[in-house]
Amino acid sequence: MRATFVHLHGPTLHGFALLVSLGDAQRAATVTAEALIEAIARVDELRHPERAAAWLRRRVLGRLRAGRRRAALSDDERRAALAPLGVADATFDRLALLSTDERAALVAATIERFQPVDVEMVLGRSPSAARRLILRARRRFLFDLREARTFVPGKPASAAAQRGPIGRMVDEVTERSLGPIGHVT
Repeated sequence: MRATFVHLHGPTLHGFALLVSLGDAQRAATVTAEALIEAIARVDELRHPERAAAWLRRRVLGRLRAGRRRAALSDDERRAALAPLGVADATFDRLALLSTDERAALVAATIERFQPVDVEMVLGRSPSAARRLILRARRRFLFDLREARTFVPGKPASAAAQRGPIGRMVDEVTERSLGPIGHVT
């Protein structure tokens, strides 16, 4: 059961940690492993997959908050660590503008599409505080993204066509929320 738990949650938890740590691969691997070890000790309590996923992310976020961003990593190293997740340069630049909590809110709510109760657990905030944080993170990320990219409405930008799955997902959410990126109504 423990191996199944790690297999089920490990890869996506590591992706969450990579995004929230802004590509600090060593730190993401460490906090992911620590959270999984802690969860294995409580595997019987964490039977519901979505609640377990939120619980794990809460532990990862807590560890990322407690630690410091390693200054030794260059943006190029961070970008390289995020590239396998499909994070393009423009997305990296926007994520770098956000705080750790804002990145966690954006990833959990928008990319991973957790239910509100699970996002609240991840963030350790009340429903209204979690909603405010998600909205602030989306606004900061999307405002900057809209300002940086323009294209003709209804036609995909060449950069968007080359983006990875996370970048495409962010573009799709942006377009559903605000209309085509770069199109001012």
